[in-house]
Parts: sequence; structure tokens; C-alpha cells
Amino acid sequence: HTRWGQRLPWMVVGGLLTPIVVVGIFAAPTQSPAITVIYMVTCTLLFATTYTMFMIPYMIMPAEITSSYHGRTQLMSFRVVFSSLGSMAGMGLGPVLLATWGATQEGHIKMAAVICGISALAVLICVWLLWDAPRGTALTKAQPSILAQVRSTLSNRPFMWLLSAKIFYYMHLSFTLGTFAYFTKHVLKVSDVWLGSILTTQTVVLICSQPLWMWLGRRLGKRTGVMLALAIFATAHLSWWFAAPGDPIWLVVARSVAMGIGGGGTFLLTQAMLPDIMEYDRHMMGERREGLFAGVFVFVEKVAGALGVAFVGFFLQLMGYVKSTAGTSVAQPDSAILALYICVALLPAAFCVAAAVVMTRYDLSPEKLAELRLRAAAS
Repeated sequence: HTRWGQRLPWMVVGGLLTPIVVVGIFAAPTQSPAITVIYMVTCTLLFATTYTMFMIPYMIMPAEITSSYHGRTQLMSFRVVFSSLGSMAGMGLGPVLLATWGATQEGHIKMAAVICGISALAVLICVWLLWDAPRGTALTKAQPSILAQVRSTLSNRPFMWLLSAKIFYYMHLSFTLGTFAYFTKHVLKVSDVWLGSILTTQTVVLICSQPLWMWLGRRLGKRTGVMLALAIFATAHLSWWFAAPGDPIWLVVARSVAMGIGGGGTFLLTQAMLPDIMEYDRHMMGERREGLFAGVFVFVEKVAGALGVAFVGFFLQLMGYVKSTAGTSVAQPDSAILALYICVALLPAAFCVAAAVVMTRYDLSPEKLAELRLRAAAS
């Protein structure tokens, strides 16, 4: 209960602490492996905490701002656009800064400081723009235990199918983001500037594809739209299996464009489904539990991402990947090159297909929500 509402104070605190923690991650001590591990575990836990402080209220607010089924898709398209601009600043500007300052620890710290400064400014602008947005009322009655609430939440069938699809999707993202820099360096044999150009192209296309996916979401429905986007994403990933040093520029750009189109639809429509599920639960259960759904959603995102990164590290080590430090380049054995192909092409495509199969069970339509609203109004 604050005069700024329930959400904005958490967003300010979490959103400003997260950039500080991220800079600290890049400043990890490297003199002792034991100290490095302890330091990184601590920073990772702090990051997960501060990130969650921001993300849970941020993900709740769309359900409070509008109750329109297609209006939520339009609202989330703005979120996708500006989130993608942030990703472009990070993933596109990062490699360019590293190419300028060198891929040393000092260069990484400088890069993190610049990008995190942009992030902190974006948080303040976001909160300022949401100052007069509609706000939900604070809960006044006693709530069941967290375990009981989570158990009840997991009985929501549309949420469980969306959550299952998102697990595969986040695993796919962790594989791609965790290995693509290595793929461009050791497979395509291009500099970090090229990596930045590829990621920037993908993000620009993702942003420009939003009107297309809003239209398809209206014509085909969100579920079918997500499945189509995942199919495009899977095909784009498979195309990297045929990539090789010296590929023509147009072919690399075409792959990046396809990934941007697929990512644009997947990102937008799955994000637009969560507010629908929150409203569905409110009508079915007679309670407001938006925070719980957002919390479980963020928790699964972090767990799936962590498992993906852990598997990537284990798999690359198993396949003989030779790690390097201080920006040095090390020749990789054929087995490590094969592992990079698998992590960038085959496994992400398989995860996208698995997510699309799961989405066939999602059945929360605008007609079902409209029927629930009529029942609520009648009672």
C-alpha cells in the first residue's frame, strides 16, 4: 500500500539494482577458482532476485491496463518493440564495444557499464510513463500459503500448456544466446562486429514484423500464430547447419531475417497470452492472483535458462571445446565445431518444434473469455 501503487516501487528498486549487479558480474575476481565460483554464485543469485523484483510487477500491469483480448496483443507489441530495442542495444552494441576496447576483462567491464547505464535510464523512463496507468487494488484478505497457491495455479490448464511451451522456448534461447558468439568466431570465422550486425539485423526485423503478427493474431488466433512463428524459427535455425566460412552476405542476412520474423511472432503472442490467462483464472477462481502467475512464469524462465546454459557448458566441454581467456583465440577441434553446429542449429530447432506441439493443447480463445465475462456479469 503506497501512494505510488503496488507495482512501481518494486520496478524502481529492482530495475536500478539489476544493472549494478550485472556490472559486478563482469568484474569477477579470477585469481582463485574457488573465490570466483563463490563470487559468481552470489552475483547470480542477486541478479535473479533484483530481476524478479522488476519483472513480476512489469508482467502484471498489462492485465490491469486493458481487458481487451486483441487490445492486449497491441499493447504487448509496444513492449516487444522497446524490449527489442534494449536487446539490440545490448547484443548489437556489446560486440562493437568489445571490438573497440578489446575482449579483455577491462573491456567487458566498460561494455557492461555503458549498456547497464542505458538499462537504468530505460527503467526510469518506463516507470515515469506508467505513472498514470490503471492500477489494481491491493489484496486485503488473508491468502493461502504459497505452496497452496502454486498448487492451485498449476491446475490452470491453459497456463500449464503455455508454461510447458515456454520451457522449450527458453531452453532454445539459452542454447542460441549461449553459443552464437562462439559459432560466429569459430565456424563462420568472422569478427565480433559481424556478430553485432547479425544480431542487430535480427532485432530490427523482429521489431518491423510486429504489425504482421498483430494482423495474423487477429486472423488466425494467438495459438496458431505462435505455432507458425515457431515453425519459421525452427526452419531458420536448421539453416545454420549448412553455414560455412565465406558464406555470401545475402545468405547470412536471409537467415537473420528469418530468425527475426520467427522471434517477433513468438515473443509477441506468448507474452499476450499471459494477461488472458490471468483474466481466465480470475473468472474461474474468483480471486486475483496475477502476481503468482507472473512469479511462476519468471521462475520457470530462469530455471529453463539456467538448465540450458549448464547443458551447453557441459556439452561443449564433453565435445572438446578449448576455452580461452583475455580475448585470445584458440583453434578448436572438429568435435567442438560439430558441437557448435548442434547447439545453434539442431537442438534449438528441436526445442521450437516441441514448443509448437505443446501449443496445440492450448485452448483459451476470445470466445471462451467472452463467455466467462458474461457469466461474471450475470452473477
